[in-house]
Amino acid sequence: MSANIHLLTALTLNFQLSLKIRATFKCTRLLIGLRDLISLSIRTKIISITFAVTSLCAILITVLTLYQHQQLYSQQLMRNLQALGKNLADELFPLVVAEQPDEIELTTTLMQLERYNDIKYGAITNRSNNILAEYVSKHFISGIKTHPKWSKNVISNSDLHVEITVGEADSPLGKLIIIADTREQLSLDNKAFLHQLVPLVIATIIIVLFISNWVQSRLITPLISLSKLAQSVSETKNYSLRSRVEGNDEIAQLAININEMLSIINNQDLENKRHTTKLLKQQQSLKNFANFDQLTGLPNRKLFSELLKQALLKSRRHNMDLAVMFLDLDNFKTVNDSLGHHAGDDLLIKVSERMKKILREEDVLARVGGDEFIIVLTDLPNQKMAITIAERLINCFTESFEIKEWKVHSGVSIGIAFNEGKVLDATSLIRDADAAMYRAKECGRNQFAVFEKAMQGEQHRHMLIANELTKAIKNQEFKLFYQAKVCPKHGVVGLEALIRWQSTFDGWISPAEFISVAEHVGKVHYITRWVIEQGLKDVTQIAKLTSQRIVTSFNVSAIDVSKPEFIYFIEQHLKQNNVSAELVEFEVTETSYLENFDASSKFFNALNELGCSIALDDFGTGYSSLSYLTQVKANTLKIDQQFISKMFDTDDDRMVVESIVSLAKKLNLKVCAEGVEEHKQFEFVTQLGCDLIQGYYFAKPVPLNELTATIADIHSKHQFQLENNKVVPLKR
Repeated sequence: MSANIHLLTALTLNFQLSLKIRATFKCTRLLIGLRDLISLSIRTKIISITFAVTSLCAILITVLTLYQHQQLYSQQLMRNLQALGKNLADELFPLVVAEQPDEIELTTTLMQLERYNDIKYGAITNRSNNILAEYVSKHFISGIKTHPKWSKNVISNSDLHVEITVGEADSPLGKLIIIADTREQLSLDNKAFLHQLVPLVIATIIIVLFISNWVQSRLITPLISLSKLAQSVSETKNYSLRSRVEGNDEIAQLAININEMLSIINNQDLENKRHTTKLLKQQQSLKNFANFDQLTGLPNRKLFSELLKQALLKSRRHNMDLAVMFLDLDNFKTVNDSLGHHAGDDLLIKVSERMKKILREEDVLARVGGDEFIIVLTDLPNQKMAITIAERLINCFTESFEIKEWKVHSGVSIGIAFNEGKVLDATSLIRDADAAMYRAKECGRNQFAVFEKAMQGEQHRHMLIANELTKAIKNQEFKLFYQAKVCPKHGVVGLEALIRWQSTFDGWISPAEFISVAEHVGKVHYITRWVIEQGLKDVTQIAKLTSQRIVTSFNVSAIDVSKPEFIYFIEQHLKQNNVSAELVEFEVTETSYLENFDASSKFFNALNELGCSIALDDFGTGYSSLSYLTQVKANTLKIDQQFISKMFDTDDDRMVVESIVSLAKKLNLKVCAEGVEEHKQFEFVTQLGCDLIQGYYFAKPVPLNELTATIADIHSKHQFQLENNKVVPLKR
């Protein structure tokens, strides 16, 4: 969940940053565009455009003026020709009306047209359109071809002509044709016009350009300043620069807008830098989260697997041995449950720091689980070096850890697997080291074991048992057997409830096998609860079957002792089954209460308040101090069977048993000898003064339905003191 939150935070931050960078990029691009636009010399552009526009306007005005002059000239000339033609037609009328018109007189009359330079041709025709007489200007003789009949073919595009009727319009006698040439005169007029107009146009253009340049100089200077600002910002990336604002025109407003834009960009740039820094830290944090344990700072399983693969490749190239160690703390769950998770975290940190001091610089230490660590040892000269390092690691746990002002003892179980045959499968090596660690725990904890191929089958079986444990509780596959505790004087006075498992997949499974698996996978507490729940139901039946006062003992683990709610569970089932607390005893192993002495003391005090008795089981097998023993409010001290079985081997072994019994008597504790199987053992512990004896010498554990017969058989084979034909329990 924490990884997802980190990942989600980083992605959100990255998205926000990309939006802001995009916005800043757009603003910067606009500013650079403005700089480029201004840098193209706006003054030159405007002057060029002004010159082009002014010149074009002058040309257009000149052309229009010339065109208008031509139109006016043509119109005026046409009116003059019509007036001239009308007057001349009146003069020609008497000559044309004659039966035989006189050509000479007609020609003489037409010669009056010679006074006009524009007229190049004149002619008089009769009704049949035959030319009676004609006049051709001397300037155009070569260009006029005369014909008997009048034809408009002699008229060019630049000519004006009029045709005036001679006589009445209703009965015309002929026509007077006059053709005037406009081209030459217009050419002369245009030249004269241009000589006068061109200097004026040039002067106007010069004046306009001068005024334009002056105006532009006043207007463009602020733009040039903005251009320099844009160039400076582009080169230095200094968005704190600003433009000086003068006036209140559009350019001033542009400067204000640019300053505001630079301010926005500067703020965004600063914010982007802050976010970039934060994003880089977040990315580094995510990288660390993905590859390192957040509590100890050690590599996690993912990174360790990669490092192990690289180490395996290196070991193959250099033909060097490599070892993987799988480590598991022996009492971490107890510390975690009793002192709290913070104390457990402190223990893990201190453990990792202490182990790092033992390891070599080239070795890799990783945390892969709650209290599980893995080490890869590289460049080993031989396998003995790995065993030496394992011994050093175990020895470094001899000294206690200070957690919350408490001295906490912890041990470590280590499994070692070598890359024999230059194995390159990292997963297999880790699995083999885990199997070896499991063997180390089974052999008593706080020691190491080297992987052997036979362990692969054991590991598979352990996994199978772990998976079937929950199903076994649900399907009532567990059963309770009871072993008698015999008082040498008064017979059977107690029973120890022992769990047995008749599994559906492999028949009867030894408690020594499945209890250790349950402890390893964290399910032993559920088994303990089942034993107590079922056992307290049986206590009532035992009292009815035996008709005597018999105390039933139940084993509890270090995990059970560390759980505060466990005492309430016991109290609830005592009341629910109406069982007297005096008939119930709880056996706690020496290592269980020493792993967390404070939690154990609270548990013992609570049991004493309920009225239950307490027995310290397997005494002498742990690493306790005698000072702890004086602080435990126990009732019985049980001598572990390994001392009983060896007490006749040497004098030292026998003296150990004698010392334990003597110590218990001085502390006013009852003594129970476990594992008594022979008569000489029975006699010896009886002579020492053991209050209770337990072992196959009297009987094996039996189910509830065989208990009555077993007790009767014990009493029939041995002589005990009886009161009123009843076995009297030993009073303390």
